[in-house]
Amino acid sequence: MLGKTCPHCKERVKKDALVCRYCGRELEPNNDREHNLYYPNWIFAGFAGLTAGAALALVFGYWKERRRWQEDITDYSVGEEFDNEEF
Repeated sequence: MLGKTCPHCKERVKKDALVCRYCGRELEPNNDREHNLYYPNWIFAGFAGLTAGAALALVFGYWKERRRWQEDITDYSVGEEFDNEEF
């Protein structure tokens, strides 16, 4: 856990401390707490978006390539005289 520096005695104290444990003076309350609570959510949302985008790109790329393979297979058919023949 990262701390903050007391502006009076210049000692490191916990970031949520209201009173310095070295000099006993009151410290400013930590007002950026709300911002820090939501910051990891944006990081998670960004990674989730990138992951979903990559997965969609792979799925659509596979689908397009599969359609191309199917079109290539139909181009190589032998002919109608062999299609109806029973083995």
